[in-house]
Amino acid sequence: MTERTIDYKEIKMLIDGNKEPEFAHTAEEDAKRFHYLMIGDRRAVAEAEKLLETEGQAQLSKDPLRSMVYYFIINTGLAARFMIETGIPQDMVYSISNLYIRKADMANSVEEIIEINREVWTVFVDTVKAFKKENLYSKPVWLCMRYVNTHFYQKLTLARIAEKLEINPNYLATMFKRETGMTFMGYLTDRRIYTSKALLSKTNYTFTEIANSLSFSSQSHFSKVFKEHTGFTPKEYRMKFYDAASSSNK
Repeated sequence: MTERTIDYKEIKMLIDGNKEPEFAHTAEEDAKRFHYLMIGDRRAVAEAEKLLETEGQAQLSKDPLRSMVYYFIINTGLAARFMIETGIPQDMVYSISNLYIRKADMANSVEEIIEINREVWTVFVDTVKAFKKENLYSKPVWLCMRYVNTHFYQKLTLARIAEKLEINPNYLATMFKRETGMTFMGYLTDRRIYTSKALLSKTNYTFTEIANSLSFSSQSHFSKVFKEHTGFTPKEYRMKFYDAASSSNK
């Protein structure tokens, strides 16, 4: 019987306005917060926490929790707009902001909104920081890395990606090695091994299911490569690092 492969959305879950004049925070505070955000500085998180301080805050609803949710939605939307201005793709930004807005909408306490606000700003800042780091590479190399990061579970070759980028594969291979210090295959394998660690420690999927889902040629090939990269066999790694509380697929 052919074992199933793991849905990519599950894999991905394991690893990746107008301002009202009565708002308590000032234009200077806004400028500081969004400046930190756009340079990928974690101080933006602390500045964002000030937004939800209730003292002196105008009430947008008679219900304090609902008022807090409204503040959260407005400011998360503003942060998303600034992130897009840095060049981060809209679909990536909106995917993050929409996820946390839905979380806020289901929150049962002001304290929960404060925690969600801290989480989303941390993710926003880290996303900007990672994006800026990626852009230290030339455009062809950055596009190649981005393609690998979103398609690593498929069967990939440098030639296939070079064809999509309309660039000579030998030239791309040379650039990739020079700028990243790794071969294309080394980078792809690292991405797959990183993901397999999460699958081994946080799910009950079989070794064959994981191997198939990450496009290893066989379970034995997966085991061999995993051992070379981590010093553990997949079985040893799962026995040592398995987190039963995180497992939810079975």
